[in-house]
Amino acid sequence: MDIIRKTKSSCPACLNVIDAFIVEKDGAVFFIKTCAHHGKYEILLSKSPLYYRKLDEFYFGVMNEIKKLREYEIWPTLRCNMDCRICALQESRNQRTALDPSCEEIESFIKDQNAPFYIISGGEPTCREDLDAIIRIFKKHHKAATINTNGLKLIDVNYLKELRKSGLDRVNLQFDGFDRKSYKIFRGEDLLDIKLKVLENLKNLHIPTILNATIAKKVNEGAVIELIDFAAKNDFINGINFFTICLTGGARDWPLDNYIMPDEIIDILEKGTSYRITRRNVFLFQKLHLAIKSLLSQRFCFYNQIYVLVRDSGCYEPIDKFINLAQIEPWLDKYQSLYRKNRVMAKMFLIVALFSAFLSGYFSFVIIKELIIAAGSYFLKTVHYLKTKHFFYLSLSTGCDPYKIDYDIVRNCQNEIIGPDNASGKLGYLGRDGLYCINLEKSLFSKKANDCLTAK
Repeated sequence: MDIIRKTKSSCPACLNVIDAFIVEKDGAVFFIKTCAHHGKYEILLSKSPLYYRKLDEFYFGVMNEIKKLREYEIWPTLRCNMDCRICALQESRNQRTALDPSCEEIESFIKDQNAPFYIISGGEPTCREDLDAIIRIFKKHHKAATINTNGLKLIDVNYLKELRKSGLDRVNLQFDGFDRKSYKIFRGEDLLDIKLKVLENLKNLHIPTILNATIAKKVNEGAVIELIDFAAKNDFINGINFFTICLTGGARDWPLDNYIMPDEIIDILEKGTSYRITRRNVFLFQKLHLAIKSLLSQRFCFYNQIYVLVRDSGCYEPIDKFINLAQIEPWLDKYQSLYRKNRVMAKMFLIVALFSAFLSGYFSFVIIKELIIAAGSYFLKTVHYLKTKHFFYLSLSTGCDPYKIDYDIVRNCQNEIIGPDNASGKLGYLGRDGLYCINLEKSLFSKKANDCLTAK
């Protein structure tokens, strides 16, 4: 057993902070930790140790300090109109307050924030009768507004038109694929017909859309390729977030056989695309993406892997067809080496290297044009980059539940949650995604578990 990295994690039973190790053994990478009271836990992270080790080293080489935040996740309510079996908030449903922060409180928070992009989430944001007014507040202060939603209310096209009229920039729609069984397992009911109607409404209104798909083993791994093929044919969809199941809330006691890590989705991509998408090129693109995030001093989570596909007449081509990633990799390694010694010099080097990559033809003209437009929009804090029709990205990610939370990774979590306090309803900082999850589990745990000596 070869130790790759030592970190801190939580015991899934008592939630105390304990030592944890990322190790290579038996041709795979595991997350191993032992609690003095509850024993050993072992989680499979990857079946490709060579790439995992290299990416881990690169990530912590260029993300070795806390970066800036460009996007907040704001929760205007904890209420929801569904009872999903995998919801992290499920067990606290009866404790949720009916109080929501006022529009004035929301405006007071965002008007002084530099972050230009916001995801309105929760809870279910459409439970707010004044969601259109909330969106107008964001637009008043020149913020891009996306909503995370289960989409039930968006089946009403007139309601959706009102949100668009208010300035809604994008919709992140919960969509777990085309198998009715997966909705019954995850959501407790068959919602496929409703979801398809909502997608039709979004398409007809030309609203940029991201599909948020939860993936679990033995449930809906087949949805990965199906959703990619679907997105390629529908240019209003500009991304798919593949979330692996988190063992929290309603899924706290699900079998570990359902558990899957983002790295394993790459295996599905390889086989499902007959190796048009390869692990090596996904790995190389991660290095490029992380280097650029580091260059811009922006946070990014190691548990979130990004890959880009380029539409081509209803089909798609991998991004590496347009970028010579292998030629760029030595420059990325040089950047990592320099970054440890002198960050200013490292960033200057990377800027020159990327400019040289453009001039050397390592980037195709199609990509250069799209990148210039998207990058210009991003830096000028406009919403054009949310609307690209040529690219659509794949995000392979997971939440930091008590089983796999890695406190070294959480430092650069890009999901800072602003939401209502459960007692007062006042808007405030709830924490980073993974830490909020742990704190919520602790709150519930302390109420129901009296047999654990270390519970607090």
